[in-house]
Parts: sequence; structure tokens; C-alpha cells
Amino acid sequence: MNEGYRYRAEGGRFCIDIRLRSSRQLFDGRDPAPFRERDLDDRATEYLIGAAEELPRKARLKLVFWISEEPAPGLPDATLTEAVRAHLEYEVARLDRQIQQHMRRGQVFLLFGLAVLVVFLTLAELTSAMPMGHLRQIVREGLVITGWVAMWRPIEVLLYDWWPLVEERRIYRRLYEAPIEVRHEPDAAPATSA
Repeated sequence: MNEGYRYRAEGGRFCIDIRLRSSRQLFDGRDPAPFRERDLDDRATEYLIGAAEELPRKARLKLVFWISEEPAPGLPDATLTEAVRAHLEYEVARLDRQIQQHMRRGQVFLLFGLAVLVVFLTLAELTSAMPMGHLRQIVREGLVITGWVAMWRPIEVLLYDWWPLVEERRIYRRLYEAPIEVRHEPDAAPATSA
């Protein structure tokens, strides 16, 4: 199953292993929120996203956190799992909001662009009152081009700019839906780490 991939397979799933000395390493130390509400460490998040991007889109994933030296009192495994899942759920919701805002912004840009296009095409038609010659042709073409250039950004926003957000949301959703396991077996832990 894992031919050509550097991730081990277990139970029909690719395992994304993160090796930690302590569960507290997984979280952003600057975040004052309780562990269940904390952001994950940037490096851990980058590693999870990078791994999910490397693996096939249809591959089933599993997140495995290997803890080697948990100080007492340790963070309960259920709390760690809940915190990771809460962070991933928050990221999916954040990206949903971003996509909605992006589309609304694109619609506003489109209305503005259409208004500019109508004004400039109308002005281009009014150039027919000018005397025949190169100046009239230059002004007319300039107005037409300017009107269509005003449509460039709305079209870009509505057709292309939102795809990276959708892809990022898909990756976070894959990670969110993956089972999470915490293991305390330092001798059995693989070498992969965040």
C-alpha cells in the first residue's frame, strides 16, 4: 500500500507520525488559551499539511503522536486528541468563512466592474460625435480597453483566486476526519518527527 511513499501504513491507512518529547510541544506556547482551545505549533501544522499533500487524495489517513518523555502531571491523551481535533475543526470553519467572504468580495468587484464597463463602453460610443481620424479611433479603443480591463480583477477573483482556499480546506478536512492516536512507546517510535 505505501509503495513510493515515506509514510508507513497501518490498518489500511497512511500514518502521519509526529514524535514529541512532551505533548506540550505540539501546541503554540505563546497561546494563553487552555490546551483544548490552543493553536497547534506552526511547525507541527506545516508538517501535517505537507504530509497530507504528499499522500494520494483518496488515501485514508491516521495521525499518530508519539510521546517519549511526558513530564508529570502529563496532559491526558483524550485532551491532546480533543485539542488537535478542535484546532483542525476551527481551521476548516475559518477557511469556510474565508471562501464565503472571498466570493462576496468577488461579487462586489463584479458589480463595480460591470458599472465601469458600461460607463466606458457608453463613452466609447459617444466618440462617434468626434471628427473622423486617428484621435477618435485612439480614444474609442482606449475607452473600450479600459472598460474591459476593469473586469479583469472581478473575473480573476471569481474564477481563480478561491481555488487555493478550497484546496487548503480539503486538506484540513482530511486531517480532521483522520483518526488520532497517542502512543507512549519511545522504543517503537519511528524516526519521522515534526
